Amino acid sequence: MSQELQRRRRAIVTGLTPYMNEAVLMEAISHWQQHYSERPRYSLQGYVSDLCKLFDLGERRHHIHMSLVQAMSMSEQELASDPLSANHSHAEQSHPYTASLQRLLECLWENLAPAVASQLRLDMIAMLRGRAITPETRLTMEHWLQSPGRTLGGLPLEVLRQQLNNAYVLLCERLGPVDADTHLKNAYNMARRQPGMESALKKLM
Repeated sequence: MSQELQRRRRAIVTGLTPYMNEAVLMEAISHWQQHYSERPRYSLQGYVSDLCKLFDLGERRHHIHMSLVQAMSMSEQELASDPLSANHSHAEQSHPYTASLQRLLECLWENLAPAVASQLRLDMIAMLRGRAITPETRLTMEHWLQSPGRTLGGLPLEVLRQQLNNAYVLLCERLGPVDADTHLKNAYNMARRQPGMESALKKLM
C-alpha cells in the first residue's frame, strides 16, 4: 500500500469523525476503500453523495464535503491515525491470535494454486458481506483479504475462529473435505514452525 493511499485514508477519517459515530465511520471508510480509494481526489463529491444516501446525512452534505476537502490539505501531524495500519512485529506481540490466523491462512494460500487461493479470498469477502458481523470486523478482514501482503488488524479470538471456520467451509466446497483437511494440516505444520506461533495456533484451532 502506498503512503499516499494511507495518507488519504487518514484524511477521510479526520474529515468524517465529527459527523459519525465509530460504527458508521468504519462503514464509510469501507465504502471509500472499495469504491474511491483508487480514484482522484476530485471524486470527493461523489463519495459525499454516496454517504448522504447511505446514512441519511443530506442536511450535512456541504459541511462534510468541506471537512473532507480541508482534511486532504492537512499535515501528517494533524491527521487522525489510520485505523487499518499496524506494525507487523508489534501486531504479533499485541495480537498473537490474529497473527496466528494471518500466518495460517498465508501458508494455506501458498500451497494452493494461485487461482484457487485468489478465489478463496474473494469467497471469504463475499461471506463477510452476507453475514451479520460488526463493521469493524468486516472492514478489517476485507482490507486484508483484498491485499494479503498487509498486516491483519487485531480481532477478538472468537471472531478469528469464525473466520478460520469460514475459510475451511469454503475450502471444503472447492476441494472436498479430504483435500481440505490435508491442506489445512499442512498449513498448520508450516505456520507452527515460526517461533512463538504454536501456542497461539493451538488456541485458535
